[in-house]
Amino acid sequence: MMSWRAMTGHFFKVKCQCGNLSVYLAACLLLLLSHQALAARVLQFVTLEYPPYQYLEGNQPKGVGITMVNEVFNRMDIPIAVRFMPWGRAIREIQSGHADGIFTIYSSKDRKKTMLFSDQVLISQSVSIFSKRDSKLNLTGTIDELSELSVGLVRNVSYGFEIDQAIKQGQIHKIVEANSGMQSFKLLLADRVDIVISNQLGGADILRRLDIENEIKRHTEYAYAIPSYFAFPKTRRGEKLKKRFDDTLLQMKADGTYQAVLQQALDCTGSDC
Repeated sequence: MMSWRAMTGHFFKVKCQCGNLSVYLAACLLLLLSHQALAARVLQFVTLEYPPYQYLEGNQPKGVGITMVNEVFNRMDIPIAVRFMPWGRAIREIQSGHADGIFTIYSSKDRKKTMLFSDQVLISQSVSIFSKRDSKLNLTGTIDELSELSVGLVRNVSYGFEIDQAIKQGQIHKIVEANSGMQSFKLLLADRVDIVISNQLGGADILRRLDIENEIKRHTEYAYAIPSYFAFPKTRRGEKLKKRFDDTLLQMKADGTYQAVLQQALDCTGSDC
């Protein structure tokens, strides 16, 4: 028969072991709950209305950029919400950490100082120059010939290295800024600018929406291919999201989903996408 002392020792031993187990289980539960809370948090993304890449139809976000981003984060099992705003404000939101991501955005040395860009290209875009069809401009494709022309641009938007450098160095200096591509083309129609520099597909979509396809022409002498990315805030969380985003988008490109989304959204095939 067990002595009182032995029984007491056994009781305290069991109590101690149970206590350790309780602490362990509690810690696991807290870790699980925190992980679930993190996963359940709706990430807030910002962007500019930029058809056909991302735009609002009613209150519904649409476009190839929206479709692509939704597919990535669906695969990551992370809920998202997209807010549309002027581009300058959108950039400030991501730089301050008030937003969790921004797209579709061109990469630059200055922007990399304040944002984490995805390694994977989200969508490759092309920038072109548009003018009124009756303008009689005879452009040959050199940046220098733009110095005497008034140019419509969207405020705070990058147009790729060549155009951005020409603006920075003063080659393109007669600039009229607008808050949207739609406004830039309206300035062109009103003869307040000689040309508009715009994303090629975005410009074509605006011409269709304004029903001015017969009044405006695209100068094929100018075509700058520019990759656009997804960017995150420079935080530890941003670094983790960037890694998962890149891995997921790379998988989509490998399994054919990426190309299928482009073809369906942009109605293009092969190298045209």
